[in-house]
Amino acid sequence: MLYIFLSYLVGTILFAVLVGKVKGIDLQQANSGNLGARNAGRTLGKGAFVIVAIGDGLKGLLVVLVGRLLDYSEITIALAVIAVILGHLYPFWNKGKGGKGVATIIGAMVMFAPLSFLVFLGGFGLSVILTKSATISMVVGFVAYGLPLVVQQPAGSLFCIALLLVIWKQRKSIIERVKPNVLE
Repeated sequence: MLYIFLSYLVGTILFAVLVGKVKGIDLQQANSGNLGARNAGRTLGKGAFVIVAIGDGLKGLLVVLVGRLLDYSEITIALAVIAVILGHLYPFWNKGKGGKGVATIIGAMVMFAPLSFLVFLGGFGLSVILTKSATISMVVGFVAYGLPLVVQQPAGSLFCIALLLVIWKQRKSIIERVKPNVLE
């Protein structure tokens, strides 16, 4: 339980807030107001995007790595991934207003099932070529990652809850990307 609780707390560390403070900018008041890498990059430049994406990604990677080092079950690790994502999406200290969780879940995906991550990259890459949308392609990649995971291991279904949380947080962006194509 302590590991899962600490995973939530790790998730609440928002690198966009830290980078924004260093630059003297409140990212919640800039552009989309989202506390993630994309908004940091739009507002503060590519360097800020890279720092926030790596920092947020390391949170997911770290939670899985620590769980493995402590020899916890895959189910416990998957629960910790859900916790780190919830911490990133809904940090207690910021009235539940966090980022969208993409970098954090990608960090967890790399460490949780590296071979499935290659499937994510393939699904994402093919979808980008076909749709020209990173948002839609992310969803396609998440599905490509999640399906074999669910089939291969019992903890895969739990891990997919974290994927669904990130997709849910992206729902407005997804609808914006799909809607124009449906109307044409």
